[in-house]
Amino acid sequence: MNSSRSALLLNPPGRNIYIRDYYCSKVSRTGYTFPPIDLLHAGAVFNKRGWRTSAIDAIVQNLDVQSTISKIEQDRPDVIFVLVGAVSVDEDAEFLKTLRGRVPDARLIGSGDVLREHGREWINAGLLDAVAMDFSSISPARFAEGETGDLDDLVYRTDEGIVTGPASQGKAFSLGLPPHELFRALPYRFPFARSRPFASVLTDFGCPYRCSFCVMASLHYHGRPLDEIGHEIRHLQSLGIRELALWDQTFAINRPRAMEFLDLLPDGPDRFGWTCFTRPDCIDLELAKKMVAKGCHTVIMGVETAKADSLESIQKDFTTSEMKAAFPVCREAGLQTVATVIVGLPGESAKDIEATMDFVCDLDPDYLSVHTAIPRAGTALRQNMVADGLISTELANMDQSGEMTVVSSDTLGPDEILALRKRFNRRFYLRAHVLFRILRQNLSSPFRLCEQTVEGIKLILRNAG
Repeated sequence: MNSSRSALLLNPPGRNIYIRDYYCSKVSRTGYTFPPIDLLHAGAVFNKRGWRTSAIDAIVQNLDVQSTISKIEQDRPDVIFVLVGAVSVDEDAEFLKTLRGRVPDARLIGSGDVLREHGREWINAGLLDAVAMDFSSISPARFAEGETGDLDDLVYRTDEGIVTGPASQGKAFSLGLPPHELFRALPYRFPFARSRPFASVLTDFGCPYRCSFCVMASLHYHGRPLDEIGHEIRHLQSLGIRELALWDQTFAINRPRAMEFLDLLPDGPDRFGWTCFTRPDCIDLELAKKMVAKGCHTVIMGVETAKADSLESIQKDFTTSEMKAAFPVCREAGLQTVATVIVGLPGESAKDIEATMDFVCDLDPDYLSVHTAIPRAGTALRQNMVADGLISTELANMDQSGEMTVVSSDTLGPDEILALRKRFNRRFYLRAHVLFRILRQNLSSPFRLCEQTVEGIKLILRNAG
C-alpha cells in the first residue's frame, strides 16, 4: 500500500442529466440525482488499501468535457474509476477516447451496464484497462496496484491479452468506509428526500429474485457486515447527514437481518429519514411499524403489471393479491408508498395496460413511477427479445425512463408505448384527491413543498398531450 497513490472517482459529463450507477443507466426525468453508489463503494475499497481518493461528478457539477478533463489533468490521478452508461454510450466512448489521449499514464477502470455485455470490446478498443463486474470488489484496486492474477469480478488487460476473472458467487463483502465526505457538498436532488444533504447507502449487493427485466437478477447477491454498516451510519451522523437513500434492491429480503439493520439506526431526534425499495411479499405491519419508528418515510414497490400471465412471464414471483395487501399495510403504519409499473411488456396490449391503470388507481399509492420495458444488458428480457427478433444484438442506447429510446414490443409500437406511459401518468396524478393528498403531506415543510411543486410541474409538462 502507498498513500501517495491517487484514485479519482468519476461520473463523466453528458448532454443530459444521466444516472449511470448500479448497472441501470437512465436519463433523470425531473433532474433528480444522487451520490453514485458505484463510486462510493469503489472509493471505500481504494481508501481501505491506503489510496488517496478524490471525486468529480461532472453531471451534478455541470462540467463540460474540457472542464472535466482540465480538472483531471490538475489532479493527475494514477487510476480513474469511471462510470459508463448504455444510455450515454456514444458520448462516454468519445469522452474516454479524449481522456485517454490527455492522461495516457492513468489506468482507466470502468463500471456500468453496457460494460457488463460489451466490456471486452471497450478494453480491446483501448478505451479502458479494466471493467468492474462488481463495484464493491477489491479487484479494481488490486489491478491498479499491478496485480494480474486471481482478480474476481473483473475483466482486465494483461500482457498476454484480456482476462475475464471469475464471479465471486455469494461471498460476503467488506468495503471499509465509503467516502461520503467527497460528495456531501454537491447539490444532489431526490424527489423523496426530506432534507439535504442526503447520502446513498447500500447494505447488500444484487438481488436473489429473478425478475426477467432487471439486471440485478444477473448479479451475485451478497451482503456487507452489519458492524461495518454501523460504522458508516456513525460516520454519516458526524458529517451532519440526516437523510438516506437506501439502494438495497429489496429491503428485508432477509427479515432477521433487516431487523438488525433497523436496530443500528438511531432513535428520537437523531434519527435519519430514509427511503427504500421492497417487494409486496416482503413487508408486513410489524416490519412497517418498526421501519417508521426508525425514520423510514417512503417505500418504493414494484407492481409492474396487473396481468397475471405477464407477472409470471417476467418472473415477479408475487401476486396481485399480495400487492393489494401490502399497500394498505404501509399506509396503516404511516409509510408513503411509490408504485412502479412497466409499459410495453411483451404480450401486453393497450387494453392490458389500461387494466393495470385501473388496478394501480385502486391500490392508490401516494406516488407513481411509470417505466418503459427496456431490454437491459444481461437480462432475460433482452435475451428473449433478441431471440424473438424484436431488437438487435447491437442495441446499446437504452433508457427505461422513455425520455430517449422506446423499444417496440411484439404488440405495440414505440409511439403507442410512449402515449400510454403519458396517459398512465395523467390518469393517476390528475385526480383531485391525489393532488390534495400530495399538497397536504408537504404543507408542513417548505423544502418538501418546493421540491414536490417543481417535480409536479415537470411531470405535467412531460406528460402533456
